[in-house]
Amino acid sequence: MYLRHHVNDRKFLHVASVLLLTGNLFAGEPLDSDVPEVGFFSGTLHSAESTRDTWSERWIDFAEGIDHYFSKENSPPEYKNESYVKLQLKQTWGEHSDIETDVRVKAKFDLPNTQRKAKLFFSSDEYTENSLEERVRSNSTGERFRRKDSVSGIEIAPDEEWDKWKRSARVGIKLRAPLVTFGRYRLRRQMESWGEWRPEFTQEVWYFSDRGWGETSEFEMQRPLGARFSLRYFTVLEFEDQNDFFENVHVMSLNQSLSDKSVLEYRIGSVFSTEFRTQMTAYFFGSSYSYKLHEDWIFVTASPEVFFPKDDGWNAEASFTISLDVYFSQ
Repeated sequence: MYLRHHVNDRKFLHVASVLLLTGNLFAGEPLDSDVPEVGFFSGTLHSAESTRDTWSERWIDFAEGIDHYFSKENSPPEYKNESYVKLQLKQTWGEHSDIETDVRVKAKFDLPNTQRKAKLFFSSDEYTENSLEERVRSNSTGERFRRKDSVSGIEIAPDEEWDKWKRSARVGIKLRAPLVTFGRYRLRRQMESWGEWRPEFTQEVWYFSDRGWGETSEFEMQRPLGARFSLRYFTVLEFEDQNDFFENVHVMSLNQSLSDKSVLEYRIGSVFSTEFRTQMTAYFFGSSYSYKLHEDWIFVTASPEVFFPKDDGWNAEASFTISLDVYFSQ
């Protein structure tokens, strides 16, 4: 176990270090004045970019081919196809726990000429499988690319609103034997501003044939604080029928725009549950530094965090997470 994590650490850090070095070069900050070394990193990034552009173009062409097959029409001349593939690598070093590594893939086919503008989707993990606490924190959860955890299906999101509500519906399957079917219906609405605050409400109802039904309610507010700062608060309440209790989180964050490429976030949050009685089960605080390594398709995020779980007597658990996101899109 230790050897496996050790090898994973070396591979992850190697990839992250190369991308960080190339990001510094593009930012006009060469790490060494040796011209051949700069040329090596520039050439490496150029080769990676060329490969990425080729894959992205093939992905878009494939999506447009599927769209044409179903609709017998070509995409509008000025239409930008929103098909994409997202690869995420995430690793967390915990103070009192093993090193956790996530490898996630998400993909979507945009089909603009279908009657209700459907999208085919694929995800290597279904986010509702994790607890609400795990989903709002930055830490890795040990997710791997496993067929039995992957989901695929079709999403329909009409352009027209229903009484100011934006709607979307998903139906699909988990790629396991026997197959697990699921459905999800979401409503989202931008509410009238409360002074400087911009509130939004999202309601989601979902059903899985192996788990039963559940619902997730989310309320979010954002407020600008000058040119570079913004304040954000959100709370999520979730109920799953098979558990028969509510989970609830509250998170307050302050975001600071450092430049066109970097953003710093400070956050504090609390977790509640009604499993035994309504009580706080944990609280945490942390920060995240996000940097755009290259254009709009390579991003790296570093997130230190301190977590205080009630089950462990409110003792502090420090952790550090690095996340690398790579996008293949138009």
